Amino acid sequence: MGERMRHRRLVVYIFGLIVIAILIAAGMKFYETKVLSDDARTYVLEDLRAKNPDADVVEIFAWESKTNDAGSQYFLINARASEGMNTPCPKRTHYTYYYPAENFVAGTPERVVYGCSVCEGAGCVIAFPEEAIIASHTNSGSSSIDAFVARYTDSVPTVREAGGNWVVTWTSEAAGYGYNVEIAQDGEIKGINRA
Repeated sequence: MGERMRHRRLVVYIFGLIVIAILIAAGMKFYETKVLSDDARTYVLEDLRAKNPDADVVEIFAWESKTNDAGSQYFLINARASEGMNTPCPKRTHYTYYYPAENFVAGTPERVVYGCSVCEGAGCVIAFPEEAIIASHTNSGSSSIDAFVARYTDSVPTVREAGGNWVVTWTSEAAGYGYNVEIAQDGEIKGINRA
């Protein structure tokens, strides 16, 4: 009976060691992923700031952990740089990074919002705040806002989403007042109210 008890203790001891080893390995993997993701975030933001020194907004808006054919983990990171957010015609550029699988090589930048016009009507989608700012003074029914922005060059837009629509508020210290412009997702001006 003593031999049987020792054998049982040995089995329990070995099982306990296996469980501890698994927990340590899982903890190391979590730590490794955490460090890698922090490094990736830092590198991407530093690279974006270097490429876009005049940007008002630099941010990572999506990322995903992936595994390549060799079984190595990497991150697919989508980021943006936006310039001119306080102007009537902001710009937005998207960047894709593969970290570290492609040695931190960024994909080709995609200019998403540029120029000073956006779509409106059937099939249009105002997806970004930069587009909402442009639509608020260039789309049909916004000529009063365009005149306000042209007359008061200190006009500054702020953007928010409300009830599935965009609301752009234009304010001017020189005028002493401003306007709220509500824009539907299809670019239609839903309403203009004095702010």
